[in-house]
Amino acid sequence: MAASPDKSPTLIAPGVAFTPELQMANMLGLCEAQMESALQESDKAVDALVKAFTCLVDATRSVSSLTEGLPNQVKETIAHDLDQQVAAITKQMGAAVMAFQFYDKLTQRLGHVRYSLSTLALFVCDRDQANRPDQWTRLLNTLRRLYRTEEERQIFQAIMEGIANEVANTPAPVADAKAGEVELF
Repeated sequence: MAASPDKSPTLIAPGVAFTPELQMANMLGLCEAQMESALQESDKAVDALVKAFTCLVDATRSVSSLTEGLPNQVKETIAHDLDQQVAAITKQMGAAVMAFQFYDKLTQRLGHVRYSLSTLALFVCDRDQANRPDQWTRLLNTLRRLYRTEEERQIFQAIMEGIANEVANTPAPVADAKAGEVELF
């Protein structure tokens, strides 16, 4: 069913009580699911690359073995060219190994983000926890231990310091305002 231009379809299930926490948890769950889907797709692509890489390694070994069995006068003629080709392939295999290492690091970091999102989604749905600063501290300490790389720890620390600075610089509410009065700026 298409939505009319002036009326969007409702995405809140009938009979389900609306709460901002539930909506936030649903959105965090959506983010986590999208990340999981992207990781699964990229894993398939990396598997194909690993197979191709394995074939390349096998082919390089085969070429090296073939050159050892050649007569000396043939070896002298093509040895230099073969050595250059094998060196080029070896260099590319080294670059591929580095790319695989980068991918591995990336997937680990995305896994940490997925865990953080799902943990936060569960956390915000529990109003008792979400309203207690000590529980937020506990959650943040749990997430802090999750980060393994120096980059992850630096980003976490920078964000936490930024939040702490924002809270410290937020003006306190005016205590002498009368109940029910609205102050205009």
